[in-house]
Amino acid sequence: MNPRARDVDTLLIDPFAGASGDMLLCALIDAGAPLDVLRVELGKIRVLENMTMDTREVQRGAFRARQLDPRPLPSHDHVHRGLSDVLDVIDSAQHIDGHVRDNARAVFTRLATVEARLHGTTVDEVHFHELGAHDAIMDIVGFFLATSLLGITAYRYTRLLLGQGTAHSAHGDIPVPVPATLELLKGHAVYFGGRVGEQITPTAAALISTVFQPLDSSESIIPRAFGYGAGTREDSSGLPGVLRVVVGQRTEKRRLLTVIRCTVDDMTPEVTGHATQKLFGAGALEVYVTPIAMKKNRPGVEITLLCENCDADRLARAMLTETTTIGVRIAREERIELERRAEQLSTPLGNVCVKVVCLPDGSLRMSPEYESCRELADAIGRPIEAIYRAAHAAWAAHESGAGS
Repeated sequence: MNPRARDVDTLLIDPFAGASGDMLLCALIDAGAPLDVLRVELGKIRVLENMTMDTREVQRGAFRARQLDPRPLPSHDHVHRGLSDVLDVIDSAQHIDGHVRDNARAVFTRLATVEARLHGTTVDEVHFHELGAHDAIMDIVGFFLATSLLGITAYRYTRLLLGQGTAHSAHGDIPVPVPATLELLKGHAVYFGGRVGEQITPTAAALISTVFQPLDSSESIIPRAFGYGAGTREDSSGLPGVLRVVVGQRTEKRRLLTVIRCTVDDMTPEVTGHATQKLFGAGALEVYVTPIAMKKNRPGVEITLLCENCDADRLARAMLTETTTIGVRIAREERIELERRAEQLSTPLGNVCVKVVCLPDGSLRMSPEYESCRELADAIGRPIEAIYRAAHAAWAAHESGAGS
């Protein structure tokens, strides 16, 4: 399946009753990720070759869901694995797509970094005893394998409820949310309360905080498939213990922004350039200058800026201060935005920061960042045009390899 097919490019998770690694994986299988392919691919990974992965249908209240059968560890292997051990296992799985391995590495590295910070130790000394290294490898690598098979390129979530009460750990009972989950979700909007007990496990929190973003109010998704993953815990409160996922097409992001304009015919080019820089510095998203013909056939310019609605009053005052205009016009306009992300691209001349944009048909477009190219050109004594050519050649080679 083409991993950029626009009809199945987004995964939306709805953890209304919690989320764990096995619930996420089961929900994806329920939504159409082929279990037989996952079983074969995961079975090729060192340390997982003797483990089985089977699922069964269960009923949770009104929901039919899929649950993983118990996966006992091989009797001879109960050792705790450190981060370097886990990364070696992932790196050895050369049969798996590089993006899958990179994402899995990022999740485990984030987990280890957080655990080290919480326990006052180093990443090298962290062991995944709380998570169960084998189960975590299967759940995390399996999750990214499943999303790759489903053609998912974007990840969104609805609302993160963390639960309440206490949870049992190797260190005794601790309050919910457990410290690792709270630390992992730093920077995300979370809600305290909901079901009694742990709702979002550290494994799920690591996955969410590594690749997921909240669903923006300006985004919509056209559903193509649904899936329900069940955890092992039954809830006496009556709330079904399932995680819902939606796989579908995300429409282009629309944002309502403020446009502020003024016209002037008595500013020199130097002052105009200075004003645009001051407006950018004040928080404008865009500033541009358009030549116009004004009254009495005077040549002039129109200065236009785009900003967030909450910044409109402040930037209107800045425009009145930094230009010679005696009035500004303010309007609200809708902007359609393509999905974009920043990446580091490795080239024979060095690493370059690039911007990758997802076009409406699902294809990707890359643009090298000027400042990054300029800094590299100065550092190695090459023309900046050579850096641009190297970046485009490296991107073409990367895309050719990804599509093969």
